Amino acid sequence: MADVLCFGNLQFDVLCRTVTHLPAVGSLARVEHIDLSLSGNGGNVAAALSRLGISVDLAGYRGADLIGDAFAATLGDLAVGTTTLLRHPSVGSGTSVIALAPNGERTVLFTNGANALFELDDVPDSWLENRGLVSLSSVFVLPQFTGEAIGRLFARAQAAGAHTLLNTSWAVDGQNLDSLIPALTHTDTAVLSFDEGRQLTGLLTPMAVYDAVAERTAGQVVLTLGADGCAFRELGAWRRLPSEPVDATDCTGAGDSFIAGYIAGTLRGLSLAGRARLGCLVASYAVTGPGSYPRIPALAELERLHGGKFDG
Repeated sequence: MADVLCFGNLQFDVLCRTVTHLPAVGSLARVEHIDLSLSGNGGNVAAALSRLGISVDLAGYRGADLIGDAFAATLGDLAVGTTTLLRHPSVGSGTSVIALAPNGERTVLFTNGANALFELDDVPDSWLENRGLVSLSSVFVLPQFTGEAIGRLFARAQAAGAHTLLNTSWAVDGQNLDSLIPALTHTDTAVLSFDEGRQLTGLLTPMAVYDAVAERTAGQVVLTLGADGCAFRELGAWRRLPSEPVDATDCTGAGDSFIAGYIAGTLRGLSLAGRARLGCLVASYAVTGPGSYPRIPALAELERLHGGKFDG
């Protein structure tokens, strides 16, 4: 049984770089590169964890097509467990077309495919047993990942002894923070970006967004700030950690890579600051090329390259 069980979407990404504007209807536009990648919040987190050396299973549906079969093979090559990744009998894979700006920021068009048909209430208890951590992403992207459904899953995971981690996405249908209260009641760590937090709360500063989420969350909250790192409260004090300075070319999966680093730090028993620092470091490797996970080194190599154990 792997230490981590990941829930979240598994997507086939078509990455178009560099895009400064969309062509007029009926016209053409040439781009410098088109890259293809295994992605999605669940796929990115699981792949990044495996690159770090953390044992992980990915749960959900893969599509009933060649892409879904290729994903299963790719994940197997990455040592991601796929016994909990079921092949849907008829619906195809989730797919995203991503336009990348010169600074690596992205605009996304997507379809969920089979991802949208996986129900959390159907997860057997055996999948949750003997896990160190259960991670769930793609909140709001997958319509069936409601606050109530996540709350029920997390309550079962906690009863089985797992740490629960919730990572939100952009609220595509205008949801607000209160819709997540049933989930946050059973969340040990909630991670969201400042942009997502402003959308969910209507508040305008990182501290205000953080406090609004923390008031509704049973456990710890971490707010990611993109190129500015992340922020959190520790022992009542407001702390901000900077990101690693890199030349970003593709920010797709940066948040997922932060999650993977944070999870690795949690399983290693690091302090909150140590977990967040490791998350920022892993994310810095993700953004330097297409796809999020291929450049992420093992934890031992990260420690060698960066001269420490990340805690403190």
